[in-house]
Amino acid sequence: MQVKSNDAKATVMRKINDLLDAGSFMEVGEHVSARFTDFYQPDSVLESDGVVIGYGTIDGNLVFVYAQNSEVMGGTFGEMHGRKIVKLYSRAMKAGAPVIGLLDCAGFRIEEGLDGLNQFAKLYAIQAEASGKIPQIAAVIGQCGGGMSLSAEQNDFLFIEKDKGSLFVNPKGVVTNDIGDNASVSATNDGEYEWKEIAAKIKKLVAALPANSNVMAAISELSDAELNRECAGLASKAGDAKAILTEISDNGELLETAPEFGRDMVTGFIKITGQTVGVAACNAVDGEKRLTADGLDKAADLVDFCDRFGLPILTITDTDGFDTKSSNEKYLPAAAGRLLKALTAADGLKINLITGNVTGSAYSLLNSRGLGADYAFMWDSAVASIVNPRQAVEVLFGKWSQENEDKFKEVQSGALALARHGLVDKVIDPEETRKYLIGAFQTFVNSSR
Repeated sequence: MQVKSNDAKATVMRKINDLLDAGSFMEVGEHVSARFTDFYQPDSVLESDGVVIGYGTIDGNLVFVYAQNSEVMGGTFGEMHGRKIVKLYSRAMKAGAPVIGLLDCAGFRIEEGLDGLNQFAKLYAIQAEASGKIPQIAAVIGQCGGGMSLSAEQNDFLFIEKDKGSLFVNPKGVVTNDIGDNASVSATNDGEYEWKEIAAKIKKLVAALPANSNVMAAISELSDAELNRECAGLASKAGDAKAILTEISDNGELLETAPEFGRDMVTGFIKITGQTVGVAACNAVDGEKRLTADGLDKAADLVDFCDRFGLPILTITDTDGFDTKSSNEKYLPAAAGRLLKALTAADGLKINLITGNVTGSAYSLLNSRGLGADYAFMWDSAVASIVNPRQAVEVLFGKWSQENEDKFKEVQSGALALARHGLVDKVIDPEETRKYLIGAFQTFVNSSR
């Protein structure tokens, strides 16, 4: 069998070079090729066996990269293909550096039978081992089918290339239900973007996140003007999580995760005094402030990631309670339970900021003092109550009056009432939010993993 050089990998090499610092990529394993099997005995094979692997830097930060090449054997996953990716993961964990995958794979290679499937199992195992040790980032740049779709979902961050990427378990020809006309399935991901946007977002993630679970994220320098900036007009942004997070962050930058999934919760990363902070913030959708299972799931993922990599967590609470649609009710308890477990398990710094209303058991769930928040701040205009204050008055007094509602807020649900009960540490003017958050985060600056 003749082994030929692979001239078909120019497309994936361009994408690798788009990601990495110029001239930094070092390819390894470029001469690896498919082996003979009972059903595969070609006259020639291409080098690299459909996946380019190696290492390089992004803004000087070491990363390990693999990029699948669909122009080799129909873009299938085989034994040697899988061995290369597994070996890359092993090196990345030993080096303590992130793995970035560019996925373009139609599924397993039938010609290689169980040898290929065995490598899929080894890939799943080493991805599970890497979880919580090094960040895993992937972009679907073509097909991502069959067993590769399961690998894709093990990544911490997953992007889809717009109009090119598709994620599916079964090809549409074998799907028997009403989604059979659609080759891709709905999956939790960090959004569909053009390739250049994906490359930019991956670069920002690498810059913001710690390289591994044993080191702290890099702290960037900040000007005195930015450090001492007040947040004028912040109270008017209540309910708009993106606007609040952008305003309180260094240089107005928010790196959002999964923006189209669970939009009642905005998650992602900001920097405060140069330090990366994971954020999960309640968000109004179409004028309603209701928690959904999707939003809670997304928040749980963010909190879990931050805990594994030692990042502080900021939650912003402003909700009228849980969404009451039957489609949401089915999954709500499990999702809420996931977030509860994630928040209680997280042993890093946790800060809760109450910016609006919070009603019912949502108060307990969303990083309250009782759940273990290290600091709790509350805007002076915010209200937290076991039920809507108007309803509470109607139950307690038999009928509503503004006087009784004001009294109820004063003694039971207003910001000062919570402060008197020791449930918040500080009642603050919204414009001073950033100042108090900076002070709180600075108290833990010397804490270690």
